[in-house]
Order: sequence, then C-alpha cells, then structure tokens
Amino acid sequence: MASFFLFLLIFGSIYSNKGINGDAFPFRNVSLDWSVRVEDLVSRLTAHEIIDQMAYGGGWDAGVTPPIPRLNILPYSWGTECLRGDISENSTGFPQAINLASTWNKQLVKAVANATAYEVHAHYNLFTKEGLYGVHRGLSCFSPVVNIMRHPLWGRSQETYGECPYLTGMFAIYFVHGLQGPSSARYLNTNAGCKHFDAHNGPENIPVSRFSFDVQLSEFDWRSTFLPAFHACINAGTYGIMCSYNSINGIPSCANNRLLTDILRHGMNFSGYIVADDDALVSINIAHHYVNTNEEAAIVALQAGVNLELADSPGATMYELLHQAYDEGKINNQTLIERVKPLMYTRMRLGEFDPPEMNDYNKIPMDIIQCDSHRNLARQTALQSFVLLKNQENFLPIRNPELFRNVLILGPMSNNPMQQYGDYSPIIDPYYVTTPLSSLQDSFLNSSYNEACLDGTKCLKYNQTDIINYLKTNVFDLIILSVGTGPDIESEGNDRATMNLPNNQSQLLQDVLNTIDSMRTKILLLTISGTPVDIQIAQQSDKIQAILHLGFGAQELGEALKMAIIGEGISKFGRLPFTWPKKLTDLPGDLTRYDMTSGFTYRYSRIEPLYRFGYGLSYSTFSYYDLSFNGTKIKPGDGLKIYFNVKNMGERISDEVIQIYLSIHLKNTSLTNVSRTQLVDFERLSDINPKEIVLYQAIIRPEQMAVYIDGKGFMIVPSTLEFQVGSFLQPYLSGNVIIDGTSYYVGEYISYASL
Repeated sequence: MASFFLFLLIFGSIYSNKGINGDAFPFRNVSLDWSVRVEDLVSRLTAHEIIDQMAYGGGWDAGVTPPIPRLNILPYSWGTECLRGDISENSTGFPQAINLASTWNKQLVKAVANATAYEVHAHYNLFTKEGLYGVHRGLSCFSPVVNIMRHPLWGRSQETYGECPYLTGMFAIYFVHGLQGPSSARYLNTNAGCKHFDAHNGPENIPVSRFSFDVQLSEFDWRSTFLPAFHACINAGTYGIMCSYNSINGIPSCANNRLLTDILRHGMNFSGYIVADDDALVSINIAHHYVNTNEEAAIVALQAGVNLELADSPGATMYELLHQAYDEGKINNQTLIERVKPLMYTRMRLGEFDPPEMNDYNKIPMDIIQCDSHRNLARQTALQSFVLLKNQENFLPIRNPELFRNVLILGPMSNNPMQQYGDYSPIIDPYYVTTPLSSLQDSFLNSSYNEACLDGTKCLKYNQTDIINYLKTNVFDLIILSVGTGPDIESEGNDRATMNLPNNQSQLLQDVLNTIDSMRTKILLLTISGTPVDIQIAQQSDKIQAILHLGFGAQELGEALKMAIIGEGISKFGRLPFTWPKKLTDLPGDLTRYDMTSGFTYRYSRIEPLYRFGYGLSYSTFSYYDLSFNGTKIKPGDGLKIYFNVKNMGERISDEVIQIYLSIHLKNTSLTNVSRTQLVDFERLSDINPKEIVLYQAIIRPEQMAVYIDGKGFMIVPSTLEFQVGSFLQPYLSGNVIIDGTSYYVGEYISYASL
C-alpha cells in the first residue's frame, strides 16, 4: 500500500481540483464556504469509502486513511503526538507537560505549543514531498492531555497540567491556541486533540488494568473536577477529543452516549471529531465485556459518536467490521455521513484540498527543527519550571563556586538523558542534551562523578559498602545528589506501587546523610521526576542545604540548572501544580478511588502536605498589601474585580507568581459538596526590580463563584466569598465579599477557565 501511495505522488499530482475524468469538484473551490465544500465532498463518498476514512486513525506505521484516487484525495496520517515537541524524527525537546504547568506561565506554554506546531508542520512538509505517510507524520495532534492529576502514583501524571481544574483549563486554552494558530486565520497550523475523555486519571496497571477499569463517579465530582478542563478545551476551539479506555459508572467511554453525545455534543457544543484511544474499541468487548462481539463494539461506538478509530494493527480495527454491518442494514448511511463530516472539515481547514501555495505553513523549512530560538525557548521553559523546595540559609545560588574545591556529582539521575526527558518525548539527539553533570562539572575547580546505581534509575545494582567507603575516603565540600524516576519507573502503562524513591535510591540518600561530615560537606538534592517522591528525610535534615525539583526538564535541563544556581543565579523558579504529600497514607485511597471529597487534591484535603499546591521559593521576597474589591456586596451573577499591590522587598530582580484562591461559604449549610478552596486567578510577574511595586487587578467571573447542586446544575447562591491571596494555607492577604439575592443559574457544565 505504501508503494501505491508513492506512485500517486510521483505520477499523479499532489493537488488537483479535478477528478480522473477531468470533472471540477466544488469541494476544492476555495471561494465557497467551508460547510458547502464539506457537504459536496461527503456527498461524493460511498458508504464503504466513509468507513475506511473512519477506520484508520493511526496506531501503527501503515495505519493511515486510504487514498480515494477518483477524487484525487491522498492518504492522511491522523496519529501525531505533540505533547511538548514533535514525536517524530529529531525535534526540540521541550520540558514535560507537568513542567509546563510548573511554570505557571500561560504565554510560555502557548509559545511551546506554537513552536511544537511549527516543527510538526516542517516534518509534514518534508514527508508530503517525499510521499511518506504513517504514524506521527500528520498535522492532527493527540494533545494536550487535560486529565486531572489526583494521585501521585499514576504513571501518566507527568503528561498532565497538575491537579487543579482551573489551572489545567487555562493551560489547555493557551496550548490549543498555540498549536492551531490564530482563530481568524484561514488555515490551522496543526489541530489540537484534547484527551483522555473522561475521568481517565489512573490506574494504568496497579492495581487493575486501564483497559478494563470502571470508574465509580459521583455527579458532583464528574462535573466539578473531571469535565471542566475539557469544556475549556472546547471553548478554546479544539478540533479533536479523544475518548478514553475506562468505563464510567459501567459504560465504556467510547461507547458512552451520555458522555459523547449528551454531554460533549449537546452540553458543551462540541462540533469536532472524536477519536477512540488506541484499541479502546476492541476493549469495549474483550476487556469491559460491555457487548458480546467486536462488531457490536464498533456499532455502539459509532452510535455513541466516535468519528475515528485508533488501533494497534489492522486486526484490531473494529470499524472495518462496519462494512458488513452496513451491508446487513445494522447501521445507516446518514449516520456515516454525519460521522465523517468533522474529519473532512478538519482536513480542509488544514489546507489539504486547497492549492498548496495558498498556505504559508506549507513553506516552513526543516531548519526550524532545533533552531536557536526553539532551543532557547526550551531552556527558558525548563528554567521557569524548576521548583525550589528548600533553601536553608540562602545556600543557593552558589555565588562563589571556587569556594567548593572538591565537588561530587552523585546519583543515577546526574547523567541520564533518557530518563530526564520523561514519557512521550521527541526522539533524543545526544548532541543537544545537557545534564546536571555535563553542565555543572566545569563550574567547579575539581569535580568527580559517581552514578552510585549501576543500572540507572531502577537502582537495583547498588553497592552500599562501596559508596560508603567512597564517601569516607574522599572529602567533598559539596555533594550534588540527583535522584528520581524517569519513564523506566513512571510512564504510560506503568504506575508506581509506592511514593518511595526507586529501590535503593532511598538507601543512597540515607547513606549520604549518615556518612558525610555536615561541618565540612554541603548537600544539594536534585529530584528529577514527574510526581512526588518521599523525601521527608531530606526536608527535615539540616545536612541538606537545598532541594530543587527539576521535573522532566528534557534537553536543556543541565544548562537551565546552571543558569539557576551558579553565580548570581536567575530567580525564575516555578511553583508546584500538585500537592506533594508527606507519605502515601495521607491520601484517602488508592488509584481506584475517585471520591474527590474524601480528601484528594488541595481542593478537598485537610491533611498538611510536605509541600502544598502552588508552593515554591525564590531568591527574593515579596510583600502584598492594599487589598480591595469593586464591591463588598454583590448579587448572584455579578462579576467582581480584585485589586492589590505587590512589592519586591529583596535586593535582586526576581519573578513572582501571583495566586488567588476562593473559598465559598454557603448560607445554606445543608449543601455540603463544596470544595475547601479553589484557584481562581494566577499570573507570573517577570523580572520585578528591587523595591518595584506592581498594581495587580484580577477579574473573577460569575461561573467561578458557582457550586454544583444535584438536579439544578451550577448555581450562584447566597454565600460569603473568602478570597486568599498568595496561598490558601497562609495567605498574604484575605478579604470577604457577600453574595446576596436570588439564586442565579450558570449552566449544566462549566469550564472555570476562560480568557
């Protein structure tokens, strides 16, 4: 089949507005409205051609939609991953999604998405020119991931934007806009596809498989936690939504008519395409046992609203079974027509059926890959994503590296490029990768390196005696200890069993603390992971001067680290987008428990964590003062403005991340399902000079004041709004606003986030 595609390109034409008989096609007429063109194109397809267009969403190298030669329609590759860089050939390795969230920088996240889109399109231009089709070679992204990180053991937490629906929704909006380009433009650069819809938040494999897991979910949790970020994605204009593997209250997501039609299409007004996750349709039968045959799985998915199937192989492609189902009258032609329309509209908006020269994105060259501006963007993103967790006696930055004459760079994450990228990364080119070792070793007069764990991050091959002897026989002024996880430990299909550092890494940390002389040796601990690990001992020990969480900083991790801690350092640290518990038993349950009000995430937990959601230090201190509102008593449905001043009280330039939280105290105390608090606004202020004062203004929209009431939807009811600025635990400022009057209906579904 691949050679036939190439034949079409060499001996046919990439673009023609005529068929094999020379007939002109209105669907290629650029002067017509998009809807007219789509209607014309779809009207020319047979039912069996439509089925083939829906059956091949990718998943294996040859899994592309087949050509339709009589209409001069070429193959199309749907399956492209754009989580934080193009998963294709060599591409710029931007930090993992959880790192993007750690920046708390909306414009930076948009810039990463935009750079990713340009590199995806550059590859697409090359592949199209060469007649190459296959997985990761199209323009339709299966990104971003907007699931909520509700548990630290979930293997895919790293792909998310953290645990807050509002924070996630805001980043979803900016990422979608970055991928797709200006909404006013004729063409999309690439198209976004938000996933995994819905309530797909673990487990992967512990204690049960994601392919058969049935989420038991209350209506309150569903609407208040798991749906809002997808609503934000839809409002941002995403063209795609991916339905997930799991069932929700007994019905598989990709066969769930209420989820895909009632909620997504009708409740949220989504008009794009729904793609089933890889082998999700066959799982409806063989894993969930929701139907009795694979054909029935294909039919219920079609009826529920799935437009496109993603499968691992031709044999697992359930939609191919629709051919026989159609011939036997089990499905009708009108359903097929309605399902294929969003697919063709998306391809049309990507420019496929227009003259190539009309689309400037088709001119993007390959030299944009790893260009200086993209590498610098990756470095700046990594820099802003690092979270300073501890800085005893202002140990960092290391202004005079020469004072540390003998430095040991220690640990399995010190020089481990594969693991510092995290999951779903671009192909790693060693030429561009910097690690803690490669970037820091020349900063000191004399540096040594010992990975300690001979098998890397798994750390099963650890010789405790050798390490203790090594530390005793060599005197070091500074030990930079790098520990963590990597995709070998946490990834898609791979949950963690505990919060502990992997295997003997915990012992390594303990051995360092037990062996060194704290009067002589200082310790900087670096954690490289996508999720919290148990480092209570490090936080509590006076022997460890500083802890810096690097997440999965990818290719520029080393150079960004050097910028942050060596010399004067750069005070652009991030904040945690998740709660970092002290220990696993502080959580209300394992990965299978979805009762959020039992104590999951900062919105419902009342147990003191090791580090709270939104936590992070900097090299300066800021003062907040003069909090005021445009009104202290408002009616339900009114908006609200908040004002206050922020002053840099330190002696150096620094960024500050503003956070505003809202606690709603209802007048009717019988309504108990209300979050403890909720982030309602945030902003990164960049490069604030010493003594500089910034007047900050936030607009709180009505839907952010709403609570979900069973049987009524989201309502704004009489209550006291308690605003906390800076932190919800120890706020810099706090103030109350009263809502009084008749209850106000907001809607069945809300997004919390909007521009």
